[in-house]
Amino acid sequence: MPRGTRTRDERNLIATGVVGLALAALHACGATSTSGSHAASPGDDGATPAPSDGSTTVTAACANDGSAATGTAAVVSAVGTFLGALTSDQKSAVSLDKTKANAIQWSNFPAGVVHRNGVKLADMSTTAQAAAVALAGVAAGSTGAKMLSEVRAADDAFKSSSGDGSLFGDGQYYFSVHGPASTRSPWMLQIAGHHLAYNFVFSGKCTSATPLFDGAQPAKWTDASGTAHDPLAAQRDALGALFTSTASLDGAELAGTFSDMINGPSSLMGGTSGGNDSKYPSFLTYPTTGRGANVAAFSADQKGLVKTAIEAWVKNVADPVSAALLALYESDDALSQTYVGYSGAPDLSTTSSYARIDGPRVWIEFTVQEGTTDNMQGHYHTIWRDKVADYGADFVTQ
Repeated sequence: MPRGTRTRDERNLIATGVVGLALAALHACGATSTSGSHAASPGDDGATPAPSDGSTTVTAACANDGSAATGTAAVVSAVGTFLGALTSDQKSAVSLDKTKANAIQWSNFPAGVVHRNGVKLADMSTTAQAAAVALAGVAAGSTGAKMLSEVRAADDAFKSSSGDGSLFGDGQYYFSVHGPASTRSPWMLQIAGHHLAYNFVFSGKCTSATPLFDGAQPAKWTDASGTAHDPLAAQRDALGALFTSTASLDGAELAGTFSDMINGPSSLMGGTSGGNDSKYPSFLTYPTTGRGANVAAFSADQKGLVKTAIEAWVKNVADPVSAALLALYESDDALSQTYVGYSGAPDLSTTSSYARIDGPRVWIEFTVQEGTTDNMQGHYHTIWRDKVADYGADFVTQ
């Protein structure tokens, strides 16, 4: 579809009177990477074409780490409590088949524009909401649960500015369980809303907690009580410290500019894909050249900064899963094959600033999106993928 043509969802927004702020938010959320040697270039179907030289890389293998499975029983128990707090209709809506089509149904667009799986918090009873939040805490750990709370709070702040609770708000976050929760058979817990997509796979082919998309709009704000909020401070500040230290190193500054993630979900603005993760797996692109500065040449302190940045994402997942993945991402061998790069401001302080970490398995991107109103700051999009273990590697051949 031509970029100048409005999508059906945009036309519906206009028809319902949600024009200025919400439509601007959609355009900001739908931006794609521009220029640069590895910028995304959506095709007619909204997905990023595979490189003509076949340069999409799979550089490592993965397996189901037995140590990571030891936490599954607690999540299964929390799922049981959550399901027991739902109505019979809600329980049916939350319980999905474990298929690729269901797994990839998440986006960085509001849930009122791109469908989410399951039942949203706003439609649950108080008891069910508490059980859902508790379930998230078991799967994501205390750090991840706090991030979820703050991302939801950002959506609430944006709702107050836009006046539209149908698109934004802390209740617009959905929970779904794909396949029966089990300590033996593969299943997935998905938590998804405007600026969050948790995809936890348990007992899959590979230990996995990706893809994990998180963002915040506004990026920072102070609420009516005077409390300051900065949901993605840990991620932004860790990358800022890394590139403040390494910006002058060979290859650290990437060619071109990036207005959004290369390997985020597909865009409504560039095609008709529906804005979900339909790029997975065939149309995800990982560069083989111009990847950034090689961590092998870093000082011990700079390598420590790389680890801190990786952990700012991975520790949003509960142990023992996060510990198992960090052991793989941060081994001496893995770090020697890891590259880091940025574009724009090294401290990520300006619109269109971009940073990434590109290892044998770990892939992390952070982008600074433009704001949508004069009184609200810009916002962030970030993603953590595992090049071989997204969705537990259970759908690679589907």
